[in-house]
Amino acid sequence: MNKQNGRDWLAAGAHSTDGKGKSTAGARDILVFRGAEYWPTPEAVIREVHAQGLSVRIPRNNIPSGLVRGLSRIALGHIKAVMTMERGTEDELRAAFAALGDPQVDAVLARTYEHAPSRWLEMPDSDAKREILERFGVKFSPGIFAYCYWTGTTYYLKPDEEAAPPDLAAKGVVAVRGVIADTGEPLPLADDERRQMEDEEEWIR
Repeated sequence: MNKQNGRDWLAAGAHSTDGKGKSTAGARDILVFRGAEYWPTPEAVIREVHAQGLSVRIPRNNIPSGLVRGLSRIALGHIKAVMTMERGTEDELRAAFAALGDPQVDAVLARTYEHAPSRWLEMPDSDAKREILERFGVKFSPGIFAYCYWTGTTYYLKPDEEAAPPDLAAKGVVAVRGVIADTGEPLPLADDERRQMEDEEEWIR
C-alpha cells in the first residue's frame, strides 16, 4: 500500500529499545499513513481510534514479520501532520481567525485538539481562511503524529469458513467472524466487500 492521499500506506522497520532502555531486539515497528481522502486531518484519525480502536487492513501476502505484542509500535502518519509557519505566532494566527466573528470558526477555536495543527485544517473552507493561512505562511507536510502498540492480527472468516487458512494460522493470525450483537448472526457482506472477496486477493486486519 503506497498511496498517501488514498487509504493506507504501510512500511516496517526495527527498533532496539522501548524508550525506557529496555531491549526489544528483533521487535519491528509498522508505519501506517492514513490517507487524506478518508481522514482529512490527523485529528480525524485520532477521533476514530478513540471511538473504535485502530484497525489496519493489509494484504494477506504482506503480513509484517517480527511483530512483538506490547513492544511493536504502529506509527501513524498523515500527509498533513506537520505544520510550519513562516510569519507570526500561533497566538496571532488564532486572533486572526477569532476576528472573523464567524460562529463556525469560533466553534473550531473552542474545540480541544490532541493534534493542534488539525485545528487550522478543520477551519471552514473560505476565502478568509485561505487568506489568513497565506498571510502567516502556514504550510502542512507529511509526518508521524501518533503511535500505538500492536496487539495482534486477525483474519475475517468468509461465510463458508470455520477457521483461518493454515498458512495464516501458522503465523499467529487469529480467525474472527463479524456478528450482529443482538442475534449472533453473521454480518451480511456489502456488495463491494463481496466483489472484493471474489475478485481480489484476500485481506486481513
